[in-house]
Amino acid sequence: MFYPTNTLNKLKSIGSLKIEFRELTNGFCVFTTLRIPAHYPIYQAKDTLIFQNQTYQTVQVDEQTHLLDFVFANMNHSCNPSTFIDCGSLTIFAERDLEPGDELTFFYPSTEWRMERPFKCRCGASSCIGNVKGAAKVLSSSLNRYRLNRHIERLRNTLITREKTATCAKVLNS
Repeated sequence: MFYPTNTLNKLKSIGSLKIEFRELTNGFCVFTTLRIPAHYPIYQAKDTLIFQNQTYQTVQVDEQTHLLDFVFANMNHSCNPSTFIDCGSLTIFAERDLEPGDELTFFYPSTEWRMERPFKCRCGASSCIGNVKGAAKVLSSSLNRYRLNRHIERLRNTLITREKTATCAKVLNS
């Protein structure tokens, strides 16, 4: 992990964050400590590290930039996410009403075009996408169910335009 233990202890003690970190068998997870209404801002990243290259702990904030933030890095994926990370403002918003003790999760393809470390999802949601490889590998019909960041929408539109162009070229050449 990129953060020393004293950073975790410091963050755990900041009550205004409305969150707490818990260490479970597979690492740290993030939970709310308060009742939070839907669409309410929960946390805004301020002290971040910027990377041109993706790591498994970074969040993609535009087509070419990845950001490391302790809270973002410790949030788990869910196909039924409790939050949305807005990459424009670096703010976590509640997707629905949250109760104390609810885990803060987000839909990884809402920020990631391709995953550094793809994995099999075990969220158990009825709309589970199965393998989490990034938005580039999710069917459009599945992505349409989620809020996506602008850079993911732009990359998705570019891919759709390329596919349409390739299809038209095949039709014209046949």
